[in-house]
Order: sequence, then structure tokens, then C-alpha cells
Amino acid sequence: MSACRNLCDVQSWRQCLLLALLLLCGIGTANPAAQADCGEAALTQQSMHSRAAGGEVRYRVYLPPCYAATAAPYPLLMLLHGSNADAEQWARLGFLDALTAAIHSGAAAPMLVVMPDGGARANENRFGARGYDAVLLELLEHSHAAYRTDGRQAVGGISRGGFWAYQVGLRFAETFTAIGGHSPFFDPQHVPPPHNPLSLTASLPAESAPKLWLDRGTRDHAADGIERMRLALEKQGAAYEYRVYAGGSHDERSWAAQIDDYLAFYAQAFAAESQPSPAEPAAAPPQVELWLPAVGFPALQTSLSAAALDALLAGQHNPRLLLSAAAADRLRQRGFDLHAETRITASDRLEYQLWREKDSFTLLPFDALQPRLRPLWVDGRAVVEQLARYPLVFESGAPNFTAERLTRITLSGTTALARQTLTALDAIGIEAAAGGIADYVRAVDFFHITNEASIAPGCPLHSPDVLGGSSSLCMKRGHLALFERLDVDVADLSGNHINDFGYAAFEATLDELTRLGIAPVGGGRSPQAARSALVLQHNHSRIGWIACNRAGPYYALANADAAALGGVRPGAAYCDDEWLRDALPLLAAEVDVVLVTVQYHEFESYQPSPQQRFDYRRLAEWGADVVIGTAEHKPMTFEFYQTRRGETAWIHYGLGNLFFDQPFWGNRRFFMDTLYIYDGRLVMVELFPGIIEQQARPTRLLDEEQFNFLHFIFVQQNGF
Repeated sequence: MSACRNLCDVQSWRQCLLLALLLLCGIGTANPAAQADCGEAALTQQSMHSRAAGGEVRYRVYLPPCYAATAAPYPLLMLLHGSNADAEQWARLGFLDALTAAIHSGAAAPMLVVMPDGGARANENRFGARGYDAVLLELLEHSHAAYRTDGRQAVGGISRGGFWAYQVGLRFAETFTAIGGHSPFFDPQHVPPPHNPLSLTASLPAESAPKLWLDRGTRDHAADGIERMRLALEKQGAAYEYRVYAGGSHDERSWAAQIDDYLAFYAQAFAAESQPSPAEPAAAPPQVELWLPAVGFPALQTSLSAAALDALLAGQHNPRLLLSAAAADRLRQRGFDLHAETRITASDRLEYQLWREKDSFTLLPFDALQPRLRPLWVDGRAVVEQLARYPLVFESGAPNFTAERLTRITLSGTTALARQTLTALDAIGIEAAAGGIADYVRAVDFFHITNEASIAPGCPLHSPDVLGGSSSLCMKRGHLALFERLDVDVADLSGNHINDFGYAAFEATLDELTRLGIAPVGGGRSPQAARSALVLQHNHSRIGWIACNRAGPYYALANADAAALGGVRPGAAYCDDEWLRDALPLLAAEVDVVLVTVQYHEFESYQPSPQQRFDYRRLAEWGADVVIGTAEHKPMTFEFYQTRRGETAWIHYGLGNLFFDQPFWGNRRFFMDTLYIYDGRLVMVELFPGIIEQQARPTRLLDEEQFNFLHFIFVQQNGF
């Protein structure tokens, strides 16, 4: 930073920041001619005759320093203005001044910039011979003929201009070095698929695609369409840069604030094209073709016996088996002699039938699974833990699975090692308390608990200092051994009882969790720490995790305002809408999967209230892929929620208790949810239906009790 400060003695801090960005991107000093004192940049207004427009089209052209003094050719950047703007917009935002300063400092190589004046034609949905796209193609051809270019070209645009940049750029992707969309406007209903950038991504060559950029603000009204474009690019396997700016809106003030980022993208794109290709990547680890048994998500079973699987693969009839036509053909090609009466359905009907038939199951290749289908265990254990002796895993020329790309995260509900649970733990011991779930949770990559109680000296005896009154909760330090036995990785500290025994008790608990290597989320020594996202980077996936408390009370919430009720204190992150509205889109731009866990208002129901449904759906709209209520004392229903951006978010409104002393039927039963994340994508969710025995021993529900519980949630409570 000191070197950057010295450089800023002769440049603006803004240009210093740009230089730092470019150097971080691997761009060295631009060519010496660009730094020589051979004149200033020139900006002039020009026009060309356009066949598509049937007349003259005006444009502005930026000629870099030294253009008139040398014979060197330059790359060409075409920048398009937004709706109700004109060719002056990019200059008004400061792009050309930033470019000139960067060229003089050597932070960017010189380039030509052409900025057309689109007028009313740029807002018309007319395409082809008389459309604005034809005008833009003519202008590119004209510019290469009229000015010294080296043949390279890039295109970018703001808002409506971003639509046109992607519309033209994707159609002729092989001719562009880069395509930039700055708050671009995309809508699946806006124009027909042959002209819609959201559809044109399907023809984008993933290996030779131009460099792609998308950005938006968290308050940007074009956000839904931009998210749709991001998903379309991901589906195509295209590489792209995506930025979300906190508080940014769909206006010139927001775009002007990001000009240095925009310039860095185009400068880096032109510089990278002339650099040598990177070395070939190392060989990928061996992969296999894996098939799993699965059911519709609301099915009334969790496991299949190995004997039943072996029997049906040997040709015995199983009336509960339902295969898609494609899966049946593939299994026969693999040499399995399926029974002649095996039920076969069309591939596009399989999910529908499995949801209707809650006692049916199927077999599918791993890459065909999706969250609306739930994986089954085999003999009560996850298939991925027993591949060595599992019959549906093959060496293949078309592999679909490698363990090095799978991440499993198990989430659990309310844990408070307090009151009768504390007494029961002392009575039965840590090993017995952990024994019902230890094998399951220790096998996953990350196990999460929602820890409601802090460690307090003298616990469970109350003192005058307790904040929660007679309902205050605390845990004994010795009971941390339970967390060690369960190999807890993440502690959710958004609970409403964490400060019951005072702030020092909570801070001491934070110290103990750190000592055990347990990562906190949703609580901390300050509001900033409590709000910090936990980012798990594991097996080619990045999972961003935010936890917060919607319910209070005030003294449980972290606070930095000395004048506020209760003063400065550690505690849980409050689910502040202004914070989450900015934080979730920012996190979604940085990671593959966004997980939000919520301490919500507690009420006696297995179904969400209208307000809870609204609040959880809003978190999904802001960027969460998974939303889970971790502090409801009763297990609650589920939802697959279709967001406006075109993604489906998975919502579980409440897991129920894990270690808690409520003896009622519903409060003793719980779910643990295991997320299967593969290559940065949530592919399925596994359910562990459980029951709390002896007030301190959660374990799996079996047989008739499991069936009754699942029937109660999915049928009687209309689980979706």
C-alpha cells in the first residue's frame, strides 16, 4: 500500500486504485509509446451513412494519446448508452477521463472507443436488416475501415445498451474479445428467443467464448434479468465475471462509482488476449458412473435394503420400482436383466409420478438427480459412504461422479444443554447422548448445531445477573465434550438465549468454540462479527452462510450503540432487512451456494405463518439458495420456491429440536437436513427423521414410527 500511496503523489487516488486493480489482474505496464508525451487524446463527433437506419448515424469516437503521432494499430471498444441517454453518457460517467489517465500512467494500453448515438431506434425491438443490431454491426465495420485498428474488438453497454451488447456479442461471439453488461436489461418475455440474449447463450462456445462481464447493484431494478443471464451462462458452462455492488441502483451515480472496475475489465481483456495460453491443467482425478435410489421428496421412506436392491437387479419383480425409459435402457445396456413387469414411464413424467406415489422409488444416474427427488439410504447408510461394495457404481467412459467434488453439510435444530437436558446428560453420559446420531453426523463434511445456551460458572444455578429470568438457559463447560464427540464444525449462535447468563458468559463460550475449531455463524463480539458470512470452500464448491435472529429479545442481539437499550454488547445478528437486502446478493456473487439459517419467532405449529412464509421467500429473492429455520421447537413443512430470477430455492421452515427438554410428541421429533452440493450446485437434500429419547439422546426414527412421522408431515400437514 505504501508504494501505491507514493504513486498517488502524482496521480489521483482513483487512478492509483485502478492501477492496483490492473496489476492484480496480471497486467504489466502498457507499451512505452503510450506513455510518451506525444499528444493528448481526442474526442470528436462523427457520422456514417447506415443502410439499416436509412440515413446518417452519429457517433462519438475517442482516439487515444499518440494516435496521431504514430502508425500503430489499436483494439476497438464499442460502448453503448442506456435508454433515454445518448452518446455522451460514457464520457459523462468519467470513463474516458479514467482511460486517458490510465494510458498516461501505463496502467492500461491505448484503445479506440466508439460510442454510437442510438436515439429512438435503440429502444425499439426491431431486429435484422432494419434493426439497431444491424446499425451496430455496420458501425463496427465502418470503424475498422475508418481508423487504425488491429482487428480486435469488444462491446459493452449500460442498461438497454447492455442488452444490445450481449445481443450482438453473443451472436458473433467468435469476433469479440470481450462483452460487458453494466446493469443490462434482460427479460425472457421482452423479445422472441431468436433475438433474446437469454436464449442466445445456448450457442455460446464454452471453450472459445469471449471474456464476459455482468454487474448490478443490490437495489437495481434490472436484477432479476441479470440473475437469469448468470444462470444461463452457468448452464452453458461459460466463464464470466460477476459483480454486485452494495447499495447500487439503476442510475448514473451508481455506474459512475464503478467506472474503474469497468475499465479494468476491458483493459485486462485486451491485454490477456496477447498473453501466452496457460499450460494444460493437470489430469482430473478418476471418475465413475454412479446411480442412486431416489424417491419423490415427500415420500414416506428413507432407506432401501441392500437385499431388495440386489434382487431387483437380478431380475426379480419389485412393484414399488418405477424407472424412466432412459434409465431402464441404460441399465439393460449395463447388463442388468430387469423383470418384464418393471414399471416404465416417460422421463418427463418420472418426477410427477414419484411425488404422487409416496411408496415408489426409482434408480437414476447421479447427474440426473435434483432437489425435488430425495436420495435413499441403503441399509440405513448413505450410498456415497459405501461405494466399495455398492452394485450401481461403474467404470465408465462417461463418468458422472467423483468424491472429490461432493460436499455434504448436515444441519440440525435447537440445542440447549440446559435444564432437564443438562440433568439427563449427567445421568446417561456423553457417549450415550451422542450415540444415536454420532455415526451419521461424523460421516459428513460439515455438521452444524444451533447452540442456544452459553457456558456459565455455577450453571445451572441462577444469580441476580441473569437476563432471561426464570427461563434462562446455560450449559456446563464439561458438556462441550458432546460437541467434540459429534465432531461439530459450525455453531449457529443466532439463538435468543445466548446472553441469558450475561455477556461475559457468551464471550467465554466463543473462546471455547474457537479452541475446539468450531466456526461460529450468526453471533459474535460485535454486530459486524455476528453478521460476517461464514464461507466454506470445499471440494470445488464455495458455500456462503449467514445466520440471524428475527425474534430478539433485545439483550440477545449484538449492539454497538452505547446509547441504545442494554448498551454495547456481543450477541446474535439481528435479521435486519436493509443489511440482508445488500448482503445476500453480494454473497451470491462471490460463492456458489448461499445458505441462510434463521432464529424465527416461535409458535406452536408445524406449518409456517403467512409472515414467516413471506420473510423466508424474501430471503430467497435476495439471493439465498437454501433457507432453514433452525430454532423452531416443532419440525415444520418444506417449500420449493420459484424466485423471480428463475432459480428454485429450497426452504425448510423448521427443523425441530435436537437436544432440548420438551417432552411433547411433536417437540421430541425432528429433522436433520443433509445438503448434497456437487461442483457448486445443490443437487439433493437427504432427510434424517429423528426422535429425542431420555431427554438427551437424539436418534433415528425407525419402521412404523418413522412412517407415521413422515405421513404426519407430508400428508396430514400437507408438507409442501
